[in-house]
Amino acid sequence: MKFKKEIWLFLASIFVVHIAAYLIVPIFPILLKTQKGLSTTEIGLVIGAGSFFIQLGSIIAGILSDSIGSKYTMIISNTCQAIGLLGMGLSNSFLTLILFSILNGIGTGIYIPSAKAAISYIAAEKNRTIAFSLRSVASHIGISLAGLLVLFSATNQNFYYGSAVYLTLLVVSWFILPNDCGNQPCPTIPLKSYMEIFKNKSFVYFSFVSALVWSLHTQLAFLLPLRAEVVLANTRVIGIIWTTASIAVIVLQPIISRRFLERQNEKLSIIIGAALIGVGIALLGWTNSFPLFLACGLIFIVGEMFMMPTLDGLTSIMANPKMLGAYFAVANFSAGIGGAAGTFASGRIIDVYGITESPIPWIIYGCFALAVIFMVRFLVVSTQDI
Repeated sequence: MKFKKEIWLFLASIFVVHIAAYLIVPIFPILLKTQKGLSTTEIGLVIGAGSFFIQLGSIIAGILSDSIGSKYTMIISNTCQAIGLLGMGLSNSFLTLILFSILNGIGTGIYIPSAKAAISYIAAEKNRTIAFSLRSVASHIGISLAGLLVLFSATNQNFYYGSAVYLTLLVVSWFILPNDCGNQPCPTIPLKSYMEIFKNKSFVYFSFVSALVWSLHTQLAFLLPLRAEVVLANTRVIGIIWTTASIAVIVLQPIISRRFLERQNEKLSIIIGAALIGVGIALLGWTNSFPLFLACGLIFIVGEMFMMPTLDGLTSIMANPKMLGAYFAVANFSAGIGGAAGTFASGRIIDVYGITESPIPWIIYGCFALAVIFMVRFLVVSTQDI
């Protein structure tokens, strides 16, 4: 792993960001239900609004990271995230919760493509897939630690704790992260150049498929806490599911990357990932004990290990090297649209059919996973065929 030290600094930042985020994510629907008194549809709207406005953050990130550099763009994102979590902790009304969720979503949207673009600029081309795999490992080390912390605190205070972590990170980042795009000048891109991206038909279709993938991917964080809150006596153990899944990523992601992702067709990696994610979500409908919830989480996370580094790597491959930030912004725009649509739709489905009363929602999720797999087969990513 012969990477420049700048990459390790960005990976450290990613580690800390995921501690802050996952003090909330595993229990976000539960906090909105029990601490804020929202209905399932309202919960879906609050979470979905944050996901939807990730897209605005992505566009901002594309403009900023290619102009002022990833360091200052990431600091701006941490500021938005800190204020967003603090505001949600202080708020009890549906409207203000949506507004602060939107601010947090904008911050998240700014951060993700900025960090990915920074890694892409710094890493040698042959090492990018491994660099993105390490990004996944760093994020899951943070998630695993946050999951353990949730065991000790799963209340409204978590919003304040997460906000404090973001504030600490932005101060530290100001001093340790390299300026510009890995200590080299960032390319200046005219706003009209972003329209050139949409002339790349392969990338446009890839972005559409990515939106479908993310609408499926967001379901675990939304559905598992809601079902666990009904069928489990102690919901704090939900944090253990995220911790265990993250440990699995830390151990298995480098192995999967080296022995499979670097050697196999990208479409095959995405298809395997979508299939496992779909199975992990669909099986939640027949899960009524902690070990089964843990099994669903592990199936899901193995699918994520196949899929997410591949999606990031494909964005780098398809992108114009002079417009990496812009391409990652559009890719994240698609992810935000997909995540928001998936959460909105899922909230409505659960309101109609219930979280435990009917198998129909889980059949819907399984069928949707099959549809995503079908769409992936038409991606044009290499000369190989499956």
